[in-house]
Amino acid sequence: MKRINRPPLPRVVLSALLVAGGLVAVGVSTGPAASAALTSAALTSAADTSAADTDHLDRGLISMRSGNSNFLSWRLLTSDPAGAGFDVYRGTTKVNSAPIRGGTDYTDAGAPAGSTYTVRPAGVTTLAASAPTTTLASTYMDVPIQIPPGGTTPDGVAYTYSANDASVGDLDGDGQYEIVLKWDPSNSKDNSQSGYTGDVYVDAYKLNGTRLWRIDLGRNIRAGAHYTQFQVFDYDGDGKAEVVMKTADGTRDGTGTVIGSSSADYRNSSGYILTGPEYLTVFNGQTGKAVTTTDYVPARGTVSSWGDSYGNRVDRFLAGTAYINGSYPSIIEARGYYTRTVITAWDFRNGALTRRWTFDSNSSSNGSKWTGQGDHQLSIADVDGDGRDEIIYGAMAVDDNGAGLWVNGQGHGDAMHVGDLIPSRAGLEEFKVDENTGSLAAWMADARTGQIIWSNPSCGCDNGRGVSDDIYAGSPGAESWSSAVSGLFNTSGQNIGRKPSSTNFVVWWDGDAQRELLDGTHIDKYGTSADTRLLTASGVHANNGTKSTPSLSADILGDWREEVIWPTTDNKALRIYSTTDATSISHVSLMQDRMYREAVAWQNTAYNQPPHPSFAMTS
Repeated sequence: MKRINRPPLPRVVLSALLVAGGLVAVGVSTGPAASAALTSAALTSAADTSAADTDHLDRGLISMRSGNSNFLSWRLLTSDPAGAGFDVYRGTTKVNSAPIRGGTDYTDAGAPAGSTYTVRPAGVTTLAASAPTTTLASTYMDVPIQIPPGGTTPDGVAYTYSANDASVGDLDGDGQYEIVLKWDPSNSKDNSQSGYTGDVYVDAYKLNGTRLWRIDLGRNIRAGAHYTQFQVFDYDGDGKAEVVMKTADGTRDGTGTVIGSSSADYRNSSGYILTGPEYLTVFNGQTGKAVTTTDYVPARGTVSSWGDSYGNRVDRFLAGTAYINGSYPSIIEARGYYTRTVITAWDFRNGALTRRWTFDSNSSSNGSKWTGQGDHQLSIADVDGDGRDEIIYGAMAVDDNGAGLWVNGQGHGDAMHVGDLIPSRAGLEEFKVDENTGSLAAWMADARTGQIIWSNPSCGCDNGRGVSDDIYAGSPGAESWSSAVSGLFNTSGQNIGRKPSSTNFVVWWDGDAQRELLDGTHIDKYGTSADTRLLTASGVHANNGTKSTPSLSADILGDWREEVIWPTTDNKALRIYSTTDATSISHVSLMQDRMYREAVAWQNTAYNQPPHPSFAMTS
């Protein structure tokens, strides 16, 4: 039997919550049956109650048709006792002969298609059974979505919409995830490109396709990968996730209420928006109603102070979620990375936004070395092990108190990865590729200090993509590779052979501890001589041009393996793929690892990157 893998404290999240004076297991179905108390055995396995709490999840039980059988998969939760076993029921009939351990999946051979299942911890009668199965057609399920109407720009150019980045959160507190989806107009722009764009829309959907709300960000928010970074997280601790975005005059919330002036139009003749007020808004996750709005910090000020005068660098935004006080999540907003960098941390509590701190490279006591060190995305992690999160911003990091933590001077880049990439050494690591021709092509560093562990020498070029994760069982820890450097590098920086066929996302898909290659609309298994195709998704499209990313990849259903969400080619549905491979690895839901959950929240930020947990996966 494989051991149950649990991340080391303090990164494991709180496993139980107090409800009406009693304890309710995280993950049991909601409703009257959910009020049963935890058994003493379950309580002995609970995580340290000082650990920060993230999502309260149900079992996430799914069923997929595989040949003449039904493949079932469900979550192991932090509330489950060590060595937990499970019983599976088809209707009222228990179908397993002995408790299921060593993996939270089961194949019900010869079962009728469309059967309904529940799962229950073995030998624990005081816990409610899971909610009934979510059934997928073969290896995927479609979530119907509603395409916004197209339009025409002031210069007479017509545009339509396609589904773009997505995130998830429990918007209504039922223990199941809803999907928050951004719609991209066909005329969306990179910041370096002039021209008008259509409005940006953000929708929320339940998995049955029920649309909860639609937010129209309005004419004064430009469309493109660098403008709208939306965060979905429970910031106020009420068990229901909020949605946070940068807004402007003319933004219409999910109830139809307009923020600011409904008639204001700040677009210039080049389509840029370089004047007018800017806001930060928290929206209610159930209704889309704007709960509170404040001025966005930092204000754009003088456009040219960000690196150019036409509006490119001034509107480079990043966003994330971080437990900077170790107890509850804060909103992280950032502007700029080519020159000036400003990062702010906000708390949303009791219906109000409060700014905790601001880091500004222009006012740092350390001077100009903090400018120009940011990437096209960020990462959030507790890099110094004190229970509070830091913001890793590329070639620099900001401490939980808003002070600069470290900077190593390697400058701007397009991709980075933070995780337990070298399990044999203490702490977390960062792998990053560089755009500056005078910088190292790629490097691995201590995420706490920024000290470089190994590196690839300068290629004299823009090394635009890079990945670091354990994809090859023949070498312990993460392998690292990048687009402009030949070969695959181990944790010591030694070239160990053939570079993978893609340099994009990674995903836990089959049954082992290694991740697979996710690129475009397919998944491949790395091999030393060639990659093996595991999945070719049909009738779907990837997003974000040459980045070729899914709407989302995350552990949102079933066991610890990750799902992939792509929009269908007609943009009428989000197609969620999940694996039917059995696994002997029993692991707590990745979404109950704080660092992984935060990574899912920032995944949509600018140049999307895959999420990493705080630990190295083991078999």
